Amino acid sequence: MGNLRGLSVFIVLTLAVFTSARPKSGPNQKCKSGPVDLVFLIDSSRSVRPHEFETMRKFLIDILNTLDIGLDTTRVGVVQYSSQVRSEFSLKTHSKLENMVKAINEIVPLAQGTMTGLAIRYLMNEAFSPGQGDRPKVPNVAVIVTDGRPQDRVAEVAAEARERGIEIYAVGVARADMTSLRAMASPPFEDHVFLVERFDLIYQFGLQFQDKLCGIDLCLESDHGCEHLCESSPGSFTCQCLPGYRLNADGKTCSAIDLCAERKHDCQQICISSPGSFTCDCNQGYHLNDDKKTCSPIDLCAEGKHDCEQVCVYSGPGIFTCDCNEGYRLNVDEKACSPIDLCAEEKHDCQQVCVYSGPGVFTCDCNKGYRLNGDKKTCTPIDLCAEEKDDCQQACVYMGPGVFSCDCNEGYRLNGDEKTCSPIDLCAEGKHGCEQVCVYMGPGVFTCDCNEGYRLNVDEKTCSPIDLCAEGKHGCEQVCVYSGPGIFTCDCNEGYRLNGDKKTCTPIDLCAEGKHDCDHVCVNMGPGIFTCDCKKGYRLNEDEKSCSAIDLCAEGKHDCEQICISTPGVFTCDCNKGFKLNRDKRTCTNMDMCNTVKHGCDYQCVNTPGSYHCICPEGQLLQDDGKTCGTCKSANIDLVLLIDGSKSVRPQNFELVKKFVNQVVDSLDVSAHGTRVGLVQYSSRVRTEFPLNMYHTAEDIKAAVMKVDYMEKGTMTGLALKHMLEYSFSEAEGARPASRNIPRIGLVFTDGRSQDDISEYAKKAKEAGITMYAVGVGKAVEDELREIASDPVEKHFYYTTDFSAINTIADNLKLNVCPAESQGEVEVKDPCACENLVEFQQATMNSLDQFTQKLASMAARLEQLENQLLSRK
Repeated sequence: MGNLRGLSVFIVLTLAVFTSARPKSGPNQKCKSGPVDLVFLIDSSRSVRPHEFETMRKFLIDILNTLDIGLDTTRVGVVQYSSQVRSEFSLKTHSKLENMVKAINEIVPLAQGTMTGLAIRYLMNEAFSPGQGDRPKVPNVAVIVTDGRPQDRVAEVAAEARERGIEIYAVGVARADMTSLRAMASPPFEDHVFLVERFDLIYQFGLQFQDKLCGIDLCLESDHGCEHLCESSPGSFTCQCLPGYRLNADGKTCSAIDLCAERKHDCQQICISSPGSFTCDCNQGYHLNDDKKTCSPIDLCAEGKHDCEQVCVYSGPGIFTCDCNEGYRLNVDEKACSPIDLCAEEKHDCQQVCVYSGPGVFTCDCNKGYRLNGDKKTCTPIDLCAEEKDDCQQACVYMGPGVFSCDCNEGYRLNGDEKTCSPIDLCAEGKHGCEQVCVYMGPGVFTCDCNEGYRLNVDEKTCSPIDLCAEGKHGCEQVCVYSGPGIFTCDCNEGYRLNGDKKTCTPIDLCAEGKHDCDHVCVNMGPGIFTCDCKKGYRLNEDEKSCSAIDLCAEGKHDCEQICISTPGVFTCDCNKGFKLNRDKRTCTNMDMCNTVKHGCDYQCVNTPGSYHCICPEGQLLQDDGKTCGTCKSANIDLVLLIDGSKSVRPQNFELVKKFVNQVVDSLDVSAHGTRVGLVQYSSRVRTEFPLNMYHTAEDIKAAVMKVDYMEKGTMTGLALKHMLEYSFSEAEGARPASRNIPRIGLVFTDGRSQDDISEYAKKAKEAGITMYAVGVGKAVEDELREIASDPVEKHFYYTTDFSAINTIADNLKLNVCPAESQGEVEVKDPCACENLVEFQQATMNSLDQFTQKLASMAARLEQLENQLLSRK
């Protein structure tokens, strides 16, 4: 075991040394690589922690210290990037090393996203341009250092950079993606792609890069003869040995250092050698202590490291023997134990039965019917009858040792319990010839009798029934009814009732007794007979019992115009609410149609005799439908807002987004017939917060907006556009039919790049006639916003860097939704222009309409007052 551990350490050390073997340069020795234009592109995104950025800063300075810096030799530029790109200094900025070091130490990380593709494009178009110090016919070399996956596309722009002659080294740290690194780097990848687990290992790339840049290495390009390692220096080399080895006198070969053989160890018992090291071990029966040097004897019994079933006996270091508890003996395997059964081995003196009571223990017992004697060994037969230890009711019969049976006296029978006796009852057993009743007279004796109403015949066994009606032995006035042997009842003829004496009869008057089901009047027709009749104004129904009021209204036998009020055989006329009964007491006039019909007026309904019309508040105009009001004719729209609820928005900013939505709602004329508003939130999925047909007032919509919960997660803008097109603008969710030409407007609010494709459904939405607005904030991508927005894009696309500024976007949106409103600017119009004459004419007609509506309202009021005066007269 110790030898294996030593071998493992040797292999790990060997791999580590071979991995780090490289030429060494002195502190004042510079790499003579010829003229090179070198630009470092460093990732300063949020994922790069402060101490990691400091490691990267030192990495840059260490590489610069090895380069021959100068305007005619190696020029260096540094660019950092995250969600944006910033040049720290260009190829022409510094010609001295100390100035570059000072500039690198002053870099402040951007700490945002990871837009690597954007940074490579800047590198290609700006950093390696003549204006930034790029020299013609001088190699362009770029070193990209990143710790994460790019948030934009890199393959295409990196390929374009390589085609322009830029040699790219891609250095990935920790969370970097190897696929992305290979997409950026120049071929061959084994020379241009480098990936380490953490920032403190990035210096290894610096060593490799320096070797690539600095030219000839005698260790690599000559037959140096070193057995283990070759260490290069300018124009020379030296041989070195792996750890645990020492260089021999020939300066090339190595010998393993054996500390055990040289007695340079402190092991108590056994020393196991490996090159330059050792481990201690112990003799058999001992184990190594925690100090890894001394040994202690092993007590396998105390440590429970034995397989004895019962008792472990310590016999020396690492040695034990097994034993058994009392009553057990050790088996042949010398580990397990078996209990000793004296009964089975017949090592007992019991007369009849030996009972095993445990290992090495027994007791004596007797067979059934015998009793153990006082010596606890011999047995005596038991006579239960003689000892009166039986439970027989009458007689006990001895049948053998401990056995008896019971018997009964004459005239009795042994019961099923075989102990008690029962008398023999011939009546109960049906062993008699009586027709009706058997009377028990004692064990085996009986006599016959008859049931009540019967009499015993001469044979003293059979019976005959007694008929009192047939024998005339009754006192009934009218009818005697035979009810069974010896029984009768009296009854009466139809129409008569049996009196309390149960014999005589009295005629029945059902009307007088109220024992009828006539609704109104009962007429007596004789004993037990009646007919029904009705009061005036009612008629007898088909059941000839109940009466129904004669309803002239229900039968249509009236001339009322609206309401007929019925009383039996009579009616009066009335009118519906809002109508007045005329003098003929039959016809009606409508006085309040506003309250009796669904007028649909948005603001106010005005009654006129038999009709009505709608009016609007001052400052608003009656719309084309004659019912709704609006601040402008274009205010009637179907508006669906798609708001980004992804994780990057953050809760406090999502509250600002909801206020932005309510600010847009405040600028609209919301009603069931005016503007309708629907709200959809999306992240990795899409959720309709409320459809177009749910709320019809601005207050209800704003209250619903403030109750919306923040979804978080991803940014699937394309999926949200598909949902808007297929569901939100459907008639099922409140969108008005396209035939009505109500404008359909979709507004997308987002703060970042979509994680899915938006092109297909952005195009389909506009082709479906939906006017699309795109509002972006923060990290929103301008190209995506422009692709969503309708033409002209400048009027349908808005962007701000900060959530706190989105209220200004809401004000600008007001202009495009309702062009008749302005931002406080007064437009001076030519009164003679044709369109302005038409506008003036329209405004004048609207004013005349409102004036006419007021006159009509006054006329209706005067007519109401006149009718009230006439009714009082």
